[in-house]
Amino acid sequence: MKLENWSIVPKPDPYKPPEFWKQYINGDVYDHPYRPDGQNITTSQIVGMTKTVFKTRSGSEYEIGTVSEEYERQFPDARNRAYKALNNA
Repeated sequence: MKLENWSIVPKPDPYKPPEFWKQYINGDVYDHPYRPDGQNITTSQIVGMTKTVFKTRSGSEYEIGTVSEEYERQFPDARNRAYKALNNA
C-alpha cells in the first residue's frame, strides 16, 4: 500500500502533553485491499518508520509517497523530521 499527499495528525489527549499524543497518518491510499485508489484515509497509530515505510499499530505498512503541500509548507522537510522524531534520532 502507498500513501500520497500525506500528513501526520495527532490525537489530542487532555491528560498528556502534546509530545506524548498518539500520531496517525492522513493521506490518499493506493493499492489497498479494501479501499479504492485515491481514497483519503487516516491510519491507525504510527508505531515506526523507515526511510520508505510507515508502520502502524494494526500491522499495516504504507510506502511513503509525497507529502501534502500544505503540511510541507507548515513543517518544511516533513519526511526527515518525522523519521527523526519516530526513531529518536
